[in-house]
Amino acid sequence: MQIGKKDIAWNFIATFMRVASGVIILPLVLRLMPTQEVGLWNVFITVGSLAGLLDFGFSNSFSRNIAYIFAGVKTLRSTGYENVESDDKSIDYGLLKSVISSMKMYYGVISGFFLLVFIVASPFYLTPILQKYSGNHHDIWVSWFIYGVLIAYQLYTYYYNSLLTGRGQIKNVLQITVIGQSSRIVASVICLLLGYGIISLVIGQLVSDIVNRTLCYLIFYDKDTKRNMQVTNKLPVKEVLSIMTPNAVKIGITSIGSFFINKVVMFVAPLYLSLSDVASFGTTKQMIDLIISFGGIWMGTYYPKINLYRVKNDNTGMKRLYLKAKTNMFLSFLICGVGLVVAGPLLLDIIHSKTQLLPTAMIGVFLLISYLDANQGLATTMLLTKNEVPFMQAVLFSGIATVLLLYLSLEFTQFGIWGMIISAGIAQSVYQNWKWPLMVKKDLNIKFGDYIRLVKTFSKKDNQIIR
Repeated sequence: MQIGKKDIAWNFIATFMRVASGVIILPLVLRLMPTQEVGLWNVFITVGSLAGLLDFGFSNSFSRNIAYIFAGVKTLRSTGYENVESDDKSIDYGLLKSVISSMKMYYGVISGFFLLVFIVASPFYLTPILQKYSGNHHDIWVSWFIYGVLIAYQLYTYYYNSLLTGRGQIKNVLQITVIGQSSRIVASVICLLLGYGIISLVIGQLVSDIVNRTLCYLIFYDKDTKRNMQVTNKLPVKEVLSIMTPNAVKIGITSIGSFFINKVVMFVAPLYLSLSDVASFGTTKQMIDLIISFGGIWMGTYYPKINLYRVKNDNTGMKRLYLKAKTNMFLSFLICGVGLVVAGPLLLDIIHSKTQLLPTAMIGVFLLISYLDANQGLATTMLLTKNEVPFMQAVLFSGIATVLLLYLSLEFTQFGIWGMIISAGIAQSVYQNWKWPLMVKKDLNIKFGDYIRLVKTFSKKDNQIIR
């Protein structure tokens, strides 16, 4: 498994392309689409994220176990992991074939389930929201159902990226991301300029996903992989799923809590606030999410290697990469956050946007809360490399507390957007923001001197080949 500076470079390029797609498409969206339609698009995105809950933690388990297999593991465990000798380079293709078969069956079932629920529930959810919309309802309904089919397709092919990521082919994943985002930009811009409105964004995402999934399939299933998998026997799907289910369910419950914390606000807000307020909050949130994407580059690139360090008991390697991930996250929020506060409103004025960002004070508080959440996310990601989920109950309780605080603020106060911002911040700061970073600090025996050494060795060792 070789992961190094080139992968980091490609991750920056891929993240830039995600940003570029926003930089290129967002001005057209804000200029050509009414504020109400921008608000509706934020509702679309939230429903798409809700569909991700159906994965119920299996993508994380699949990806982690794929990484274990390519690290040389011959037996999968429901909890914990099998240690591997440092010179073991063999791959159990029968075990790999078994995991892939389980992936296909699981995601086929959940994609069909989602599409059925989406069709049945749509009239009950979208109809009251459209009562606030003064545009063409027919176009919104067409866009809505195309988007539902798109989400079902995403679910059905959800595991493709997990295969390449688990194998350590990070550069390939990122190159595919660049190509996919480029196709999204071209398709969306053409449709927007032709005046297709919100359906332009749906078509752009659909084109991008088809390109992405097709390339993932072609790159993973090379000649050697196909040949080795054809001559091996696989375990029964039920046996593989029974191994993965305990931790997957825990992660799934955690995902529900995370949805309550980070996503439910956009699901509930349109029922209480104007679509204009929802558009401003959603646009600001999208920009902060981009900052989080930049901050997560280091961890996302080196996560397969961290899993490999874990099974080979290399505590020093894990500590070094974790500290670099934390540094990257902090610098991203510091630099990009200042840029958002200072330059964001000016840029929107220049393009004569119909939708504005939130006021400066709100953006500042939003950035602080998001940073604490992102830093906590790095810690929980490290804990998952042990194939254990100690934070399930805490995330669920925080999620419930967030929803409760959000409901109270919207229903009984005039806090409005402030309530949308601080509900999650209050719930998270009570326990999660400090608990999991502290646990990782103890697990990796991180001391102040490690940060000093980090500055001296920041560019060293991480481009080595690990077998």
